[in-house]
Amino acid sequence: PEIRFPFRIRDVQPEQCGYPGFDLSCNDVSQAILQLPDSQDFVVSSISYEKQYVMLKDPSNCLAKRLQNPKFSSSIFVVQGYGSFVFADCPGKFLPDFGLRPVSCLSDEEHKIRLSYLDREGSGGLQYPTDITESVTLEWYQPDCRSCRGSGGRCGLNGPMGSQVACFRKPGLSKGGAKLEIFPAVMVPSLLCLSVSGIACYLRWRARVSRHGGRLGQLPNNNSENNVTRISSPPSLPRETQLTSNDAAGLDSLTIESYPKTQVGDDGQVPRPNDNVCAICLSEYQPKETLRTIPTCGHYFHAQCIDHWLGRNASCPMCRNQR
Repeated sequence: PEIRFPFRIRDVQPEQCGYPGFDLSCNDVSQAILQLPDSQDFVVSSISYEKQYVMLKDPSNCLAKRLQNPKFSSSIFVVQGYGSFVFADCPGKFLPDFGLRPVSCLSDEEHKIRLSYLDREGSGGLQYPTDITESVTLEWYQPDCRSCRGSGGRCGLNGPMGSQVACFRKPGLSKGGAKLEIFPAVMVPSLLCLSVSGIACYLRWRARVSRHGGRLGQLPNNNSENNVTRISSPPSLPRETQLTSNDAAGLDSLTIESYPKTQVGDDGQVPRPNDNVCAICLSEYQPKETLRTIPTCGHYFHAQCIDHWLGRNASCPMCRNQR
């Protein structure tokens, strides 16, 4: 699925790119994973940003097993479609089903597990999602970005400490240029990040890098540089102070600030039209956004993204394993 605000990919995108409680991770087979409070991991099969719901599957394709110890309680997500049911453990030779639904992933030769929905008034039981064979659908109500997306805007965090959820619109949608509408947010300890839109997992953009021969996001030496506005280009640092392949510690702020910065032009074009996505936050570059270039390799990213990265890692996120 497409990953964007309020979701973010943990350890790949900065915290300011997502809303608290919407962190995703990637498993070994490049699936997006959501971990609910007091629960195990679920595979994200689809996300509807228009209707604000996410569909989850069990990684082992046995959702019924998870329902025997249900822990879907969450202050952020609400389960759609409740129903009550009972599991029946029948001997292997007990063939008549009497309308009981088989659960093959819980059954073996000795025991055939079946289930039946309870509709008798007054019967006791707990509440579970009704469709237990494939997926669970969870809704969220905060942050509510439906009206923003419906009007062509992009939801994201805004404010000195990322304390508000805002609706950003491209220039031209209002007379005063980009229109900004502010909505209150609850405990968002992060910095500005307009949105997170792109691929589901880190491995996907790494594949793009391989197809481009490691040149994704690299500034070319041609006339296409006219599409961006140079903000600063300080003198080159001595070789020993420049970027190294040692990730044990990040770079100091003075070194990071010495790397040249550029600004995307009003037309929104970047030096390479096909390389218009920041490889860290997976967001497309927008007009007037500031980029920072790593001088040793020429790769560029959103300034706030690469500054955050270099503060913890002393190598380029694109080619750190290359010399």
